Amino acid sequence: MNRRLHKLLPSGLAATLLLIAAGSAPAHAGDGFLARIGEAQVLYRTTTVALRANRAEEAQASLKRLADLWTAASARVPGLPPGATPRVPMLAEMMDGGAARLKQASEAVAQGRGDAALETLAPLKREWITLRRAAGLYGLVECLDEASEALDYFHAMRRNPQDLARPETRGDVIARAAVYRFALKRCEPFATLDLGIDADYRRQADSIAAALDVVDSALRLRDAALLDRVLADLKTFDTQLSQRYGG
Repeated sequence: MNRRLHKLLPSGLAATLLLIAAGSAPAHAGDGFLARIGEAQVLYRTTTVALRANRAEEAQASLKRLADLWTAASARVPGLPPGATPRVPMLAEMMDGGAARLKQASEAVAQGRGDAALETLAPLKREWITLRRAAGLYGLVECLDEASEALDYFHAMRRNPQDLARPETRGDVIARAAVYRFALKRCEPFATLDLGIDADYRRQADSIAAALDVVDSALRLRDAALLDRVLADLKTFDTQLSQRYGG
């Protein structure tokens, strides 16, 4: 637990400083190139939410805005001064690949293949997180992505039956739950800045917190089956939160 928390805590402190810097950084980064990446994340979220809800017209309109934004951002890459872009290998190729994926996704939506569009778009989320983090920018999307990684570490316990009678096993469960709880809690200020007072975000986050509280009951009762169910619920809740607000 200590090693895991030590790994997370410094990034949490740094994230606060990065968020403060994020407001001014895009203004100096190639006339808004990085700002457009942030805007693309918002449109990506709008698009994927619409696709999962089978709102094809809304998704297509959002994709059109996203493609236009991406074209404008890509056009600025060749003329950007040194140091204005994130230090990402093959940035121009990444931008071209993104444009191609947006076009393929738009075609899939037009053909009524929303699932195929989601699959085509999925790698863009990771690429844009990479771009922003390389530039020292951090927000809700990046925070929720880290929280999901923390849950994956906890959820991996489902792969093997857990003997909760063993103190070391209970200690491991407590540590992994604490890491995830901390990682998700750290996203609250970013959610407030990004979304304002969003009741749905609060409800979903509260559902996760309630499920984490049940972990304590599973440990007290030495109930491995209950722990397994809680882990399954946590994965569902986290996926819903990540898809809705992280893209």
